[in-house]
Amino acid sequence: MDYNELINSSEELREQYLREQLGPEKCKILDKYSLCSNSRLYWERHQEKYPVQEYFSHKFAVKSTPLGMIFHINRLCFAKTKYFEAHWDEYIPCIYDFEKGFVETELYNMEFIKQKSTGIVLDLRELGKIHWLKDFQKLCKYLEEKQEAFTDEIA
Repeated sequence: MDYNELINSSEELREQYLREQLGPEKCKILDKYSLCSNSRLYWERHQEKYPVQEYFSHKFAVKSTPLGMIFHINRLCFAKTKYFEAHWDEYIPCIYDFEKGFVETELYNMEFIKQKSTGIVLDLRELGKIHWLKDFQKLCKYLEEKQEAFTDEIA
């Protein structure tokens, strides 16, 4: 289906076609955040009593990793996305359960990131509050030092 045909197609047909392009993992992210496509091929959220909020283009969703999509939705910068994509094998996605504490979850459902070796938990909202590169680099250095110290303890 070409671009003009897609734009002029019905909402249901367009949505089905775009979701097929993304695959099941990325569609779980769209569902969690209640995102739907618009006629400009952007993914947006409609909430009662709030203005419609566009999150990203379909082109971005196709090129991005699922982690990149989640970080973009949470307004995390490119540096944070690249760092955690490169080190993702050292982390697990988590949610908070009031009875069990931090619980491992599927990637699409995550709200926190837990460093496997140290148990350090990072809140995506708190990561979003880091605006300066030097502050983010300081956090990365801290995480890497803690992980190294843990590895040294085991050895």
